[in-house]
Amino acid sequence: MNSFSKTIGIVGGAGPIASSYLYSTILEICQKQYKANDYSDFPEIILISYPFTRGDEEKIREQIALCLSKLKSAGASLTCIASQSFHGFLPELPKEGFVNLVNEGLKEADRQGISKALILAAPLTVELMLYERSGLHCIYPSAQEQLRVNQWIREVAGGKIERDQSEELRKMIARIYERQPFDGVILACTELPLIHKKMPLSDKLPVINTIEVLGRALINKARV
Repeated sequence: MNSFSKTIGIVGGAGPIASSYLYSTILEICQKQYKANDYSDFPEIILISYPFTRGDEEKIREQIALCLSKLKSAGASLTCIASQSFHGFLPELPKEGFVNLVNEGLKEADRQGISKALILAAPLTVELMLYERSGLHCIYPSAQEQLRVNQWIREVAGGKIERDQSEELRKMIARIYERQPFDGVILACTELPLIHKKMPLSDKLPVINTIEVLGRALINKARV
């Protein structure tokens, strides 16, 4: 018997690999946490992979609104956007039903007692300071390190996900920690969790996989 009363709608496409990872993460959580193994054990999920316009704030806002409208028309009562930076361009949203990826990441940081976090993200997410709205003390990579983070994001988008990326990222985190200690790491990019999944980045510090956090929030809200 299906224990989900709400249909989940995902705005994907920015980028497509990350939004497919959110979809698969939701299924994995259902399997591991709720022992789902039959068709009816999983929630109804509607995924739009939209070819967004890059670099045009107003156009992106219009396109997000279009995708959310399509999801609502298709029957989605819970919606989300599988992109961190697009949370800086949100259109007017309904009072209920939208699950905010950034807010869920911040709530998880608070739950884990993280007050000073290393933010690993795409340049636009950093520029928009999306994770600085709650009083969280945010630490960022140097300009040179950020360039390498950008490369990893493009590599994942292009299909390259390898163990050496995770090992290199683990070493980068250690270097940054030596310069300026922090309480935890927030993977504030929807591509980086795919590298993290390849190999844990740290044995000592909590690492928040925001895609997994969003997936759990969607499942909890979709259940009866």
